Amino acid sequence: MLNINKDLDDHSICFISNVNNEAEYEVAKKAIVELEIPSGYKVEILGVRHAASMAAGYQQAMNASNAKYKIYLHQDVFVINPRLISNLLEIFQADSKVGMIGVAGTVKLLHEHPVWWDSPLTSLFGTCYTRLSESEMVRNYYGEVPGGQSTYVHVAAIDGLFMATQYDLSWRTDLFHGWHFYDISQSREFINAGYKVVIPYQQEPWVIHDRVDRSGPPDKAYYENMEIFKNNYDW
Repeated sequence: MLNINKDLDDHSICFISNVNNEAEYEVAKKAIVELEIPSGYKVEILGVRHAASMAAGYQQAMNASNAKYKIYLHQDVFVINPRLISNLLEIFQADSKVGMIGVAGTVKLLHEHPVWWDSPLTSLFGTCYTRLSESEMVRNYYGEVPGGQSTYVHVAAIDGLFMATQYDLSWRTDLFHGWHFYDISQSREFINAGYKVVIPYQQEPWVIHDRVDRSGPPDKAYYENMEIFKNNYDW
């Protein structure tokens, strides 16, 4: 559902994260503070503590901020593109139908297993750096967006590590009560509302995802949320 709020500030950008690791979040905030801010714009940083779920925390922050442009990112995601804000604004302001921008995702979700990275390799797009250990960082390269600066591809879903929006659509707190599938769900919510979800061209990755000490198989809740998604969306 589109939240109609005439008081949204179209010269304000809010960075939103759910936070349960203060040390890691401090690193993420430092990266945000160092970004180039276009003239006439202001930046807000909003961390949500003790959220019941990803969707609930993001909904709480969305309601609390009057920024037109909101960037939802994990607390362990560090922005390294100094022109990130300008790059996002160029895309949003050139096409009002672009509702959400991600850095990785797919143009095709599989029906039997609707997780973006399990889609055929030819349908994947985007890139990011992933830190696997204190001494190892790799570039995840899913697929190059054709063209150049300010070009993008329309996708079916993006990864929740980075989700930038120019409209406030309610997060499905009624469906997703944990930490999985909120991103695929929100991708479909934007598409179902008539907006484009896109992944832009990135000559170099825009972010680092710090995945140290976070490996392991999906838990029971992951598969439960997958079934919730499959039972509530068509694609």
